[in-house]
Amino acid sequence: MTKLFSPCPEDEGNTPMGNVAPTENSAAYKQFVSPKKQEYKIPELSEIDIDAIAANLNSIEQKQQNNLIIKLLFSIVKSNSKLEETNKLLVEKLVKTKNYLLTHRYKMLIKIGYSENIEHRLRTHRRNDWRVLAIGEGSKEREKAMLQTLKENGIKSEPSSEEIFTITPKLVELLCANNWVGANENKKDILDKFPQQKLDIDNQDDLGKND
Repeated sequence: MTKLFSPCPEDEGNTPMGNVAPTENSAAYKQFVSPKKQEYKIPELSEIDIDAIAANLNSIEQKQQNNLIIKLLFSIVKSNSKLEETNKLLVEKLVKTKNYLLTHRYKMLIKIGYSENIEHRLRTHRRNDWRVLAIGEGSKEREKAMLQTLKENGIKSEPSSEEIFTITPKLVELLCANNWVGANENKKDILDKFPQQKLDIDNQDDLGKND
């Protein structure tokens, strides 16, 4: 029985008008691959002729006007996004903010922090008997996050500064777990060296009392 109108979905080559598949050169038809539809690219704002669009706006149909407005909006968003990324890169290059890790030469203390003028800051700290363990790329936000993490885990800072802490294994582990600059690289030095220094200082204090 011949299908006159609607083909069965399983019938290869059928159409509503019947089977019209070509009988000649069928192999070429089977190998034919339709070209891929070119992906739409949002134009740069600089590529759009705003003056020409404005001049012809009255002669364009409403649907075309809407499409143009949408394209303009997308281009503006894209341009603003690129501008924001560029500004961020410029700020990072111009403002060379560093995070650092210090330990005190004579006391069981560790200090973390950030600076936009690291050389000046470290000169001041060295005069106050701080030893520089590590310096790295960072930010004020990174320091704030680290201080908040320490606070949430019950690590209290010294009364003299919220950036200074008494050295404990828990403190060092938290700094390492959060990848604070130099913490992992200097973990052994911090944990092994300072207990001995504390012992030496205590012995010196005892000798001073006996004198």
